[in-house]
This record gives sequence, C-alpha cells and structure tokens, in this order.
Amino acid sequence: MIKLLIVDDNAVLRQSIKTTLKCENSIKIVGECRNGKEVISFLENMQPNVILMDYHMPILDGIETTRLVKMKFPKIKIIGFSCDDSLHSQNAFKQSGADYFLSKFVTDRITLIKVITLNSKR
Repeated sequence: MIKLLIVDDNAVLRQSIKTTLKCENSIKIVGECRNGKEVISFLENMQPNVILMDYHMPILDGIETTRLVKMKFPKIKIIGFSCDDSLHSQNAFKQSGADYFLSKFVTDRITLIKVITLNSKR
C-alpha cells in the first residue's frame, strides 16, 4: 500500500486529486496539507511513502519544503506537481531533491497513478 500525502494550497485541487485516486486500491491518501509548514508538522507523526508537492504556496513553498523533507526524511519520495511547469520550476524541484516532476496542465489520471506507483518503488 502506497501512503500518499497531498500538499497544495488549493482546496478544490486537493479534493479533485482525492476523488481521482479514491478507486485506486494501491494508493491510500494519509493526509493533506495547505503549505510547507503543515508538511513538517505532519511528518512528525506520519511518514508517507510519497508526497505530491505543489510549488507556490503561502508560508513555506514547495521547493524549500522539499529541501527540508529530503534532509530529514530522505526515503520519502517527492513528486513536484505544479501549474508552473517552466524549465526553471522543474530544475528548482530537481535541485531541491524532488524525485520527479509533473505538470498540472498535462497530467491525466493514468499518468498520475503511474508516477506515484513508480516513485514509491524507487
């Protein structure tokens, strides 16, 4: 069972991802956070296999949160997931330690499930 944490400041998008993945028996959504500060607190009690991480969020953005998570919990896989799919953003996620990057604009259900599953096994 893949334990997934969804991190995005947009409540509608978080709900959409949960709805998209609810029928996927191999993925269990163990939580959701609105910003990076919530992620750090969440990980003190629960450690997912994979985090789906937005870039632009208030308080602590996805890049800095990825750095912090990877320093403290290097085994957790992080998938950058952003509307900002510029090369700059993709490189920022990569340099911060993210394991993969997906664009919110072009990712469909099948791709999302495939990337979460593959990254959980790395």
